[in-house]
Amino acid sequence: MNSKAGVAAVDRAFDILHAFTREKPVLTLAEIARATGLYKSTILRLMGSLEKYGFVWQRADGSYQLGSGLLALSAIFQDSFELRDYVQPVLEELVAATNEGASFFIRDDEYQVCLFRIDGRHAIRDYSIRLGDRRVLNEGAASTILRRFETPSAQPVRPEDFCVVSVGRVDPEMAAMSMPVFGAGHALLGTISLSGPSLRFTPDYVEKLRPLLREACVRLSINLGETPARFALLHDD
Repeated sequence: MNSKAGVAAVDRAFDILHAFTREKPVLTLAEIARATGLYKSTILRLMGSLEKYGFVWQRADGSYQLGSGLLALSAIFQDSFELRDYVQPVLEELVAATNEGASFFIRDDEYQVCLFRIDGRHAIRDYSIRLGDRRVLNEGAASTILRRFETPSAQPVRPEDFCVVSVGRVDPEMAAMSMPVFGAGHALLGTISLSGPSLRFTPDYVEKLRPLLREACVRLSINLGETPARFALLHDD
């Protein structure tokens, strides 16, 4: 999902950190090896650096757990965190790439709320969605995503579940496609939608938009704390 090359040793260290989950917060060396596919000798070398900075602790029985160094970084992240700073640039990129309106919806009980919105650039575009709109959950794309992923899960998202397309389902003249945005703890933070006139959202056009929206949602989710493994079943076009 990310075209930027990394440093192999750093990537392996992060693979080790991501092996720990809420379901398995304590791991043996063998379990880490199975989860990451790394040799035990490689893991032990990397563990030296991770332990040095407090990212991993070795317990008395020889097993490992995440260390308080991560908690310190988490506190710094929380102090500097502003959702708009993450979401707004992504919406701007999508509008620039597609010319369609881009919105970020969150769920508030049985309502969907448009938290951020940038209008499209086409002369004929979706005027039905406004910043701050609060609507009862319906059968549209955004509402479907907000209901579908309301329960956090560490399981990889299936491609057929990741995208919802709604053509004329709420407003006969409008269409939308939505994908989820996750954060730390695999929690659903919201959904990004691209929307425009129903006549423009043909099957071929939707397939053209799909990889752009998917890349944006995956990248944003990882930046907000989701693990790359959550998207292992998704494929680049």
